[in-house]
Amino acid sequence: MLEYFVDAAVRVSLLEKLREIGWVSLIHSARQHLFALAMPGSENIRELEQTLLHNSGAEMPYVRGDLFCSENFAYFLLFGEAGLRAGVVYCGGEGDGQRWLDDFCRNVVEALNAALAGDGRDVLAAGVPSAMAWRECAPRVSESFQRFVAREGGAAMNRARGEMEAVMLRAVGLMENVEARRALRRLFETQREGGAALPVAVDEREGLLEGLSSKLAEAGLVRREILVSCRQDGRALFRLPSAEAFSLLAASNAVCSECGSTLTDEKAEEIAVPTSLTETLLQGGAWLTAHLRSILLNAGVPEQQIATRPMSEDGEQQLMAEMAGETFLFLLRDGDWTAAHVRRLFGDYAHADAAHLVIIAAGKIHDEARGRWREYARRVAHAGNEQEIIFVEGLETATAELRAAFARVTERVLAEELWELDQSLGFSAGRMLAARFHLLRPTKLPQSAESLSTEVANSAPIAFKKKN
Repeated sequence: MLEYFVDAAVRVSLLEKLREIGWVSLIHSARQHLFALAMPGSENIRELEQTLLHNSGAEMPYVRGDLFCSENFAYFLLFGEAGLRAGVVYCGGEGDGQRWLDDFCRNVVEALNAALAGDGRDVLAAGVPSAMAWRECAPRVSESFQRFVAREGGAAMNRARGEMEAVMLRAVGLMENVEARRALRRLFETQREGGAALPVAVDEREGLLEGLSSKLAEAGLVRREILVSCRQDGRALFRLPSAEAFSLLAASNAVCSECGSTLTDEKAEEIAVPTSLTETLLQGGAWLTAHLRSILLNAGVPEQQIATRPMSEDGEQQLMAEMAGETFLFLLRDGDWTAAHVRRLFGDYAHADAAHLVIIAAGKIHDEARGRWREYARRVAHAGNEQEIIFVEGLETATAELRAAFARVTERVLAEELWELDQSLGFSAGRMLAARFHLLRPTKLPQSAESLSTEVANSAPIAFKKKN
C-alpha cells in the first residue's frame, strides 16, 4: 500500500498519464470507447466524462481502480481512503513477479506526480511519498500451518528437508513411472536377499533392460558395473566400475585366485547396482513426498509454505502447504489406502483445521477407506467447519487433480481481492482474470503478488503479489 489519498479528479489524470507511458487501463479505456460510440464525431468526450465524474459521490466513486493487461501478466491498481493498493497476477515460474510489481509501483508514483502537476498543484506541497514508500504485504500463514511446522521441530528442519528433496527431484521424475519403480524394487529386493545386483539384459526375464538401466543410471538411481565371476564354480570374484577398468586389468595378465585361469577366460557381465539414493527414495516412500513437492513448486507454492513430516509407523506420510491463506493437508501412501489405515483419523486430524484434505495413494484407495474419510468430513462440517476432501488414486492423475483444486482457490482469492472493480465492469474482475490466464496458458497456473507476497494457482500456476 502507498499511504496517500488520491481524489477523484486526479485518479482519472493518473490513469491518463499511465497510458502515456504504455500502461493502458482496461476499465478507463473501455469507458472512453463507450463515450466515443455514444457521441460519434463529437469532440466533447472529455467533457462527458468530467460531467459523470462530478456527479459521482463518495458512496459510488467514478474511479475505484483499474486493470492493466499484457500477454504474460495483469496488474491491478485500487484507490481507497487509506491509500493505493497494487498487485500483479502472472503465470508461476515465468519470471520475477516482485521485480515486475516494483516497476509498476514506481511508474504509478511517477504518473501520480505528473497528474498532480498537470492539475496545477504543487507536487512538493502535495507530499506524495516516494516509490520506496510502498508497503509490502507479507504472505498469510494460517495457525494450522504454524502448528504443523512447530510440531515437526521448526521451519529450519523443513527447509533442510526441502533442500534434500530438491536434490532428489531429478530421480523422482523417473520414479513416477510404474515400470521404473518396479525395476528398482526388484533390484533393491535382490540386493537385500543377498544377491549383488541384476545383469543388464535385452530380456526383462533375464535382468534389467538396457534402455531402462541407462535412464536409471543417468538419474543416479543405479550404478552400472562389471561383475567378474569364476567360470568353473560361478563364484563372484570382484566388481569393477567400468568395462575400461576390466580391459586394463585383463591386460595385466591377472589370474583367478580360485582356478588359476586368466581374467580374460572368466565370466564378465554388466550389472546394475542400486545406489544409496534408491534406498532413500524407496524406503519410507520419500520419492512420493518429493514428487508432490515438485508439483506444488511448479504450481507456484513458495518453498517456505511447504512443510513435511517423517513417515509414520504404518507408512503414512504428511505434507502441508499454504495456498493464498488456505491450508492443504496431504496424506500420502506408497501403496494402497485401506480402512485399517484410516483408524486414527478422527483423533489425529481433528486439530489440523485444513480447508482441503488430499488423500493420495500410489496404488488404490479402497471403497471402505473413502467412506471413512467422507464420514470424517461430515463430522468436521457438523462442527461448523467446511472441508474439501480430494482423492488422488495413482500418480497419473495427481497433477491434474491438484491443479483443478488450486484453480478453484486462485479464482476465489482473486475474486475477493478485486471485488471493488466488479461494479465498474459489470462482472467479477477476479474471475475474469483467472479465466483469462487459464485460456491463454491452459498448462500453467496463474499466481499473484500483493507487493511481495502470496503465490497462488489456477490451471496454470497464477502468481499473485500485491502491495497493500
